[in-house]
Amino acid sequence: MTEDRLSSAEGGGLFPRLQERYGFRANPLELETPFFPDAMRHHALETLRHLCGFGDMALLLTGAPGSGKTRLLTELVRSESARIEFHRIPTAALTGSRALAGALKELAPSSFHANQGPRDAVYSFFRWSEAKAKKGQRMVLLIDDADRAPTELLRLLLAGFLAAERGAAAVPVFTGSDDLIGHLGLDPVSANVHQIHLRPLTRDEVFSYLEPRVQVAGGKVSELLSASKVSRIHALSQGSFGRLKRVTPGVWLDMVSEAPRTGGRSLPSLSKLAWPALALALLGGSWWFVSDQYEDSVASNELRAENPERVRKSITIGPETPDPEESVPSPGVIADTRPEPEPEPEPEPEPEPEPEPEPEPEPEPEPEPEPEPAYTPNNPERFVSLPELKVRSAWTIQLVAGNLEQTALNVLRQYPQLGDAVYTKGERQGEPWFMVFYGEYATKAAAKEAVASLPESLRKRSPWVRTTDGL
Repeated sequence: MTEDRLSSAEGGGLFPRLQERYGFRANPLELETPFFPDAMRHHALETLRHLCGFGDMALLLTGAPGSGKTRLLTELVRSESARIEFHRIPTAALTGSRALAGALKELAPSSFHANQGPRDAVYSFFRWSEAKAKKGQRMVLLIDDADRAPTELLRLLLAGFLAAERGAAAVPVFTGSDDLIGHLGLDPVSANVHQIHLRPLTRDEVFSYLEPRVQVAGGKVSELLSASKVSRIHALSQGSFGRLKRVTPGVWLDMVSEAPRTGGRSLPSLSKLAWPALALALLGGSWWFVSDQYEDSVASNELRAENPERVRKSITIGPETPDPEESVPSPGVIADTRPEPEPEPEPEPEPEPEPEPEPEPEPEPEPEPEPEPAYTPNNPERFVSLPELKVRSAWTIQLVAGNLEQTALNVLRQYPQLGDAVYTKGERQGEPWFMVFYGEYATKAAAKEAVASLPESLRKRSPWVRTTDGL
C-alpha cells in the first residue's frame, strides 16, 4: 500500500475516521508541541543556539528529507529571536548572484555602493553585519534546502563570511542533505564549518514522539501504540518525521497489516518454486546414489588390502642356483672377506689466519629536530594555560569558544567589568581552539547563580557552566 493511499483525503480524509473510531479531540499528528528532544534533537538545538549567538563558524544542518530540519529551525527562531536577528533567504534569491545581492541589499541598504558587483556586494554585507554584533545583537542567515541552490552561489556566501571577522559577522546556516559538504567544496573535518546531522528515529524514539501527542489528543496509548503498531509505523516511516505523519493514520485504521518487505518486492509464490524444488530433489538423489556407489567401492578395496595374496620367493646366491642350505660354508673355512683399511690421508696444512678487518668509523649522530616555537599569547596577563586550568578542578562559566584568538580578545575588551575572566588555548579537530572562562566556584549551583550577575548581552548567549578538569 502506497503512502498516497494512507494519506488520501477520500471520504473526508482519514482524521474524521480516526476521530470516530478513537474519539480524538485533535489530530495528534498535526501537534507541533511539545518539541521532541530525543534522537539528539535537543543537543542539536542547543548547539545551534550557542554557535549562532557566539561562534565563528558557518553551520550545516543536514539530514534526509523529513528528518525535521525545518522544525528545528522554527524552534530555534522561536526561542532565540529576542537576542538574535534571524533572516531567511527566500528561494527566489538563490537563483543567481544578482538576485542574492538584491536580497542582502534589502537587509543592509547602507552597506552597498553604486556600481558594485554581486560578489563585492555579498562581501560588503558580511562586513556591515559585524557592527550589529558589536551592538549586542548577532545576525543569522537561514538558507533552507541549500542543496537545491547553485553551487557557486553557496560558495560565494561562505567565502563572504570567511573573509569577514567570523566572530561578529552574520552566521550562515545551510540546511540540506549530506551532499552539502561536496557542494561547498569542504573537507569533512573543516574547522571553518560545523556540521549537525539529524539521524533517523529508532523504534523506541517513534514511540516517545507519538506518546505525548496521543495523550494530548485524548487517545489511549495502550491501544494506539502497541508493540505491533509501533513496529509497523517505524518500518513504514523509516525513521522520518514526514513519512511518519503520512503512514501512521493507515496503521491505526488497520489499512496495513504488515511492514513492507525490503526493496518493496513480494516473495515468489509456491507454484513458481515447484520446478526449482524438483530440480534440487533430483540433484540430491543423484548425489546420494553416486556417494553410495563410491562408499561400496572404497569398502571393497579396503577388504582386498587386508587379505593380500602370499607370494613364494626364492634366493639365488652366486652364478649357479644350488640349494641355499648346501652353499653355506662351515665355520672353520670361512674366509676373511673384510676389505683392507685404506691409508689415512695426510693432514692438510692449516690455513693462515686472515687479517682482522679494520673497524668502520662510527656514523655521525643525526642532528636533533629543532623544537617548535612556543605559543605566545597576545594578552599574556589574561591568558592561563590549559594544564593550569585543569589542575584547579573547579566549576567555571565558559563565555565563548572559537578558532580565532581575536574572538576571545574581543570579549575581554568588550566587557572590562569582568576582570576575573581569562582565556586559554586548546585543540579541536587538529585546529587551535580558544575559550574564555569567568570565575571559579565550588559547586555547580554557585556557578549558575553567578550567571545571573553577568551582563545581559552575555546571558542571552547561553553561557556554559562546566568543570575545569573536563576541558
